Amino acid sequence: MPSADTSQQYRQPINLFALHAILTIAWVLVTGTMTGLNLIIGFVLAGIALWIPRGLWGDTAYFVRMRRALGLVATFIYELVESGLTVLRLVYSPRFSFRSAIIAVPLDARDDLEIMIFANLISLTPGTLSMDISADRETLYVHSMAVEDPEQDKRDLKRTFEDRVREVFE
Repeated sequence: MPSADTSQQYRQPINLFALHAILTIAWVLVTGTMTGLNLIIGFVLAGIALWIPRGLWGDTAYFVRMRRALGLVATFIYELVESGLTVLRLVYSPRFSFRSAIIAVPLDARDDLEIMIFANLISLTPGTLSMDISADRETLYVHSMAVEDPEQDKRDLKRTFEDRVREVFE
């Protein structure tokens, strides 16, 4: 009979993201319905099924990351609706009362994936568009449809999206 040290030696860490995806797909296959809502339900149920015995998995950083990622998604949905309504109000107002500008947003993110997600979240939000990144990868240039205070807009973009993206990948 192998000793406890020997069995620990052969124990492989479980990729919780892969297991989460497999359980989600299993849910969709078992229910036989491939809809967005059923996929979300399967994802949530698979997350609960993995979270209940979380002590078995060892490192539980996956659950912290998942919570942060879901927070980022919720923030994006909120910003999407809010900025959509703002653009609607600006476009349909009787007076042309907004000023567009290109804002140079200094980057704290250094990882390519973090920068890509940050830039895409900006581009997907109505009224803003990521245009370019500087050669030294320290500045992201963003076109904003309505700018009142460029410095405040920079701080808002960093606080709303960049900081949250960086938290997900900590």
